[in-house]
Amino acid sequence: MYAISAEVKGLDTVVSLLSDAAAYRGNTVGLPRFCPAHNVDLIDRAALHGYLGSYYTPRRMVLAGVGVDHEQLVECARRHLLDATPVWGGQATATPPAVDLSMEKDMSDVSLGPTPIPELAHIMIGLESCSFLEDDFIPFAVLNMMMGGGGSFSAGGPGKGMFTRLYLNASLGCTTPPPTTTATRTAGLLCIHASADPRQVREMVEIITREFIQMAGTPGEMELERAKTQLKSMLMMNLEVSAGGLRGRNVTAGDIKRVTAKMLRSKPAVAALGDLSELPSFEHIQTALSSKDGRLPRTYRLFR
Repeated sequence: MYAISAEVKGLDTVVSLLSDAAAYRGNTVGLPRFCPAHNVDLIDRAALHGYLGSYYTPRRMVLAGVGVDHEQLVECARRHLLDATPVWGGQATATPPAVDLSMEKDMSDVSLGPTPIPELAHIMIGLESCSFLEDDFIPFAVLNMMMGGGGSFSAGGPGKGMFTRLYLNASLGCTTPPPTTTATRTAGLLCIHASADPRQVREMVEIITREFIQMAGTPGEMELERAKTQLKSMLMMNLEVSAGGLRGRNVTAGDIKRVTAKMLRSKPAVAALGDLSELPSFEHIQTALSSKDGRLPRTYRLFR
């Protein structure tokens, strides 16, 4: 398990990092984004030059200029970037292929520096979506907006977030932030993160699995249009209006069912933080995601 830097702010960030680590173990986005504490003393000149040689190459750079002649800018780029030999030398290494290796991880002893584990238990379950280069990226983005969450109050107009599924369906005592989507050139994850009292962990996990299964149903026309409006609003607010926002208008209920069915065939990535004594087994979570109603298998105890 990777150590989490004390500089990471927010439990949402921590759980998201752990979810990526569980889904893509030792590869691409599954690699630690913050240096593990036990690796700090291993960083030397050779390690830094190796990193620079892998990532600081002309093919990975974008050069922009304002108020400068184009030909002059090209000549400067050729002289200082293409024809110059960097101090670290060497050739860039090839980008490793993405590998999806879902696994169960014990994260109950993770905390932010000296801060003790919070009273709430945090669970994130993710399923494979798609890369941002695929046509299905837009339907997945609409699906993400349709699920929404307790924090989606303003996107698409006042109060629209209050009609998203996770906000409407989250039970008392369980908080569900908006779902998160991680998308790279080769793969993607759609995750639902929920928090609750440790005694309600099982119920919280079942809420998540049931929501995943219910995504496969046909969305209502108003619900679908609301989600597309939210997506368009988000793009405009971030000044990122592009063809993607326009293509979102053409997403149909059939597209949502199709991408959901594809997603439910993947193996889940599960991350958990806090008191996990009531956490269902990974196998039970898989079973729930393969069922018709998303319910966890019943368990019986002789003593409580």
